[in-house]
Amino acid sequence: MVGIKTVRESNSKGKQLEGLVAVFVGGTGGIGESTAKEFFLRTTKPRAYIVGRSAERGNKIVRQLNQSNPGGAAFFIQKDVSVLRNVDELCVELKQRERKINSLVLTAGYMTLRGRTETEEGIDQKMSVNYYSRIRCILNLMPMLENASNAGELSRVITVLAAGSEGEVRLTDLELKQNFTLHACLAHCVVMTDFTIEELSRRYPGTAFSHSYPGTVKTGIANQLSGPVRLAVKVMYAVMSPWILDVQESGERHFFQMTSKCYPAARGGVGIEVPDGMSVFKGMDGVVGGGAYLLDWDGKTCGDESVLSKYRALDMGPQVWEHTMKVFARAEQHMRKDSKRPATEDAEGSARPIPNPIGWRAA
Repeated sequence: MVGIKTVRESNSKGKQLEGLVAVFVGGTGGIGESTAKEFFLRTTKPRAYIVGRSAERGNKIVRQLNQSNPGGAAFFIQKDVSVLRNVDELCVELKQRERKINSLVLTAGYMTLRGRTETEEGIDQKMSVNYYSRIRCILNLMPMLENASNAGELSRVITVLAAGSEGEVRLTDLELKQNFTLHACLAHCVVMTDFTIEELSRRYPGTAFSHSYPGTVKTGIANQLSGPVRLAVKVMYAVMSPWILDVQESGERHFFQMTSKCYPAARGGVGIEVPDGMSVFKGMDGVVGGGAYLLDWDGKTCGDESVLSKYRALDMGPQVWEHTMKVFARAEQHMRKDSKRPATEDAEGSARPIPNPIGWRAA
């Protein structure tokens, strides 16, 4: 466990990090918002892009960030990232505005008890937000992350979901078109994220990749629910309050993941020095400083090795990579057809809510 005192001592050295550019997809609330605030509080002359659906929330957060650090600059980009076409548009805009990205933090999520609900691109909405759109965003922005690493600067990607909650996966139905359940949805997103960040770290050794479990963090996600389910979540918060991680502390811990040399890229460490008494953590592959990390709420490494070793023996990484590229190719085909649609016609799913994730784990 990385104690919160250690986290705060490390974060207090953040002023040595100057001119960092960070993108927070899902940054209009919860963990993304709190991490962005810690980023602006601790670093020198930061630039941040807050991505989300709510212009009201996004513009409010941008104002707060700019007030907290007048030497920095924060901007809001309004996008619904449940649709891959929108993710592509976001990345084009970022490429036009910046040459490099030092940190990409992905926290956008979707919580619902409904079964499989497809976007216009034929992807389940929950799986799209929690996995496919995140990987699409990473790949689109890798040239900018590589620009940072090639300049000897910090280059990191953090996707916040549920590392450590690995479960059984249907290799012949990774997209769960025939075998969809909520439990399977979580297990597939978690396992596919694990092996994809490992693949990414091999392909891009100058960037560090982390899949983190934030713990049970009290965010505004219950407000997106209704009826008995919303009440049940609020009762859970009340009963479990001594064990629920404060959202501010979650932001502090994720900033530590963003900046500490405890979690270096495979090619080497850049960032704030490893705290006294600690050492560089092992990657998902068991190698110290391996470049791809599965992290628990307290910053220590996690992952259900019984599940991971089983699927590693089945060459899961290349299988998930190939599957993901096929889904992207199918979505691109839809985009080409969609480009012929009259401009006055709205895209299906363009106004669906994308709340931030609670960071729950499968029972």
